[in-house]
Amino acid sequence: MPNGVTSKTILLVEDEKLLRQSLAELLRDEGYQVVEAANGREGYELVIKQPFDLVLTDMSMPEMDGLTLLQHVQRAAPNTPVIVITAFGSVESAVNAMRSGAVDYLLKPVQFED
Repeated sequence: MPNGVTSKTILLVEDEKLLRQSLAELLRDEGYQVVEAANGREGYELVIKQPFDLVLTDMSMPEMDGLTLLQHVQRAAPNTPVIVITAFGSVESAVNAMRSGAVDYLLKPVQFED
């Protein structure tokens, strides 16, 4: 990072450990600070404790799914953008995510260029 410029902080919420670690490593290599959470409940607890520049969340997770997390993030940190990732892509789920306030929607396997 150039002098005086801080990196953006991303909350990565993904229950698949290997995928979460791989995405986190890729994002860190790009200069982002990444905080990891293994499910939506952990993610929500982090959101209410500290600010994030972006929340990147899986759609289907135990304890709290991505759409529920999205709704909680909108209440707790309304200016924080949320991107939803899912392996179960359909037009209906994409529309639901976008209508719920997601700024984008990505399908697994995530292509880092996306």
